Amino acid sequence: MVFSQIFVLLIVVFLVLALYKEWFNPALTFFICAMALVITGIISPAELLKGLSNQQIIIIFLLVLVTAGIRSLVGTELLSRFFKESLTPKAFLLRLMIFSSSTSSLLNNTPIVAFLIPYVKDWASRTGNSSSKFLIPLSHATILGGMITVVGTSTNLVLNGLIESYHLPLLNFTDFLYLGLIVTVIGWIYFYFVGYALLPDNKDKLTTIYKHLKEYIVETELSENSKLIGRTVKDAGLRNLQDVFLVEILRDEQVISPVSPEQVLHSGDLLFFSGNTSAIYKLIEDDNGLRLPKQEHIEKEGQFNFVEAIIPSGSDLTGVKIKDSNFRSRFSASIVAVHRDGKRLGGKMGEAQLAGGDFLLLLAGESSIKNDQHKDLFYLSVPQKLSAKKPFWYKWLGIGVFGALILGVTGIIPLFSACLVLLCVLVFSGRLSLSQIRQNLDLSLLLILVCSLAIGIALEKTGTADMMASTLLKYGQEFGPVVMLSVLFITTILLTSLITNAAAVSIMFPIAMAIASQMVLNTTPFFVAIAFAASGDFMTPIGYQTNLMVYGPGGYTFKDFLRAGTPFTILYSIVCITFIVLFYKL
Repeated sequence: MVFSQIFVLLIVVFLVLALYKEWFNPALTFFICAMALVITGIISPAELLKGLSNQQIIIIFLLVLVTAGIRSLVGTELLSRFFKESLTPKAFLLRLMIFSSSTSSLLNNTPIVAFLIPYVKDWASRTGNSSSKFLIPLSHATILGGMITVVGTSTNLVLNGLIESYHLPLLNFTDFLYLGLIVTVIGWIYFYFVGYALLPDNKDKLTTIYKHLKEYIVETELSENSKLIGRTVKDAGLRNLQDVFLVEILRDEQVISPVSPEQVLHSGDLLFFSGNTSAIYKLIEDDNGLRLPKQEHIEKEGQFNFVEAIIPSGSDLTGVKIKDSNFRSRFSASIVAVHRDGKRLGGKMGEAQLAGGDFLLLLAGESSIKNDQHKDLFYLSVPQKLSAKKPFWYKWLGIGVFGALILGVTGIIPLFSACLVLLCVLVFSGRLSLSQIRQNLDLSLLLILVCSLAIGIALEKTGTADMMASTLLKYGQEFGPVVMLSVLFITTILLTSLITNAAAVSIMFPIAMAIASQMVLNTTPFFVAIAFAASGDFMTPIGYQTNLMVYGPGGYTFKDFLRAGTPFTILYSIVCITFIVLFYKL
């Protein structure tokens, strides 16, 4: 084993550990690994930048923008026709999975889940059910639906990007369609008969807040002789308090939230603080004219405009302390509480480092929840709705968009051309503005994808992948290609449970290619195996973005994913391996 191989192996180990332990933002982790490979001369700058010209990578971003444009054509009024309040919980579950699987087969699944979470929570609240019974199935249904086509998940396109970089035949429509449909239907059946019973029955976070509001908010009153009267919030020293946040002011029934540092304080103002309650009471004792009110308004449920939000993986907020995040200025909202792994974070809230998947309870002004979804923060409390009247051509535009996507996916027209034309149509029809394009262009995702391709190149170029494949074949070749494919599948699915699917694909692709080459076999079944395995993260909230998105809103713990996902992962693996072996005649 030469130095370059040892170094690449160390880089892979570091990548896995850093992503699993969340030492850095995922994009930064990939960048560090790629830069280390360039600095040591293992790959050239040209090889690092190869991903920028990779057509499959560009298609991923075109699809993200197309999905953003299509989202405005759909609203909860349309969904209400499909999901009726009279449905039983299991009937709703089945319809939800069918709808989300179908749409995610053509569109990016992240915005689909972001769009549906508020609707699911709203339906569950109105019908007296728990949203935790539906949100994991929603995520898993979009994952399964994404496996039906090459465009349904970025994993498939990243894999095709790696294949394209070696001038090998790309995976086509049928490589995904048949197996994708089979596992999707099996997923529906599993969650209808088995998974539903394994999921927890958690109470809605907002309902819990209103029942225990004093644990989150402390109400104070500004007395008539307070020395703070006439001062701004900043001058009064209430802006940068230690472990305490001024989240709202109530003045003569007028709600002021979020509170500007230039807001002038008046006699009789009710000031609402969140954070460390003992620090808040210490503030009251400091002889500044703040006191506990004689009659509290805090019991009024409609008094506070609470909004739920989650931090997606790759967000610029990950790894940043709340006090350093400039959160109030960026999002016009104050953080009241942070939930992680189903529990509220304690201690000094300002010192807490935010992480991907964190569920935030915000006290927000009206303006903040009217804004479009932000790539660094997904709002979950307000279902998106259609305006009352839409032009007659909207329906035909939607039909045309989906029709063009189907033509591109099936290969009747080039997929790249179809996406490019759709993007132009959505822009010129006014369904996608330049500001929306800027907002949906995720540079962190681009960095991850480009660097993941570079890591794959390093594994192949240094012979590390061949070495790892030879080691596997040394002990497993006598058992034949079926066992080798099974080992490859299981290794990939375990890896993707710990790290992102893009990382899993970039690590396993060169190994799969080397195994097929050394066994003188067709590479396609091995590539299909790692495609389905890398997207098969049903046991943890870590490896797939949509799992992280439902983690907080459902009030789930890590064990909930294991409990509901482990039996299905075993079933999924058996079905996938069996189909690949039979279909490709291994």
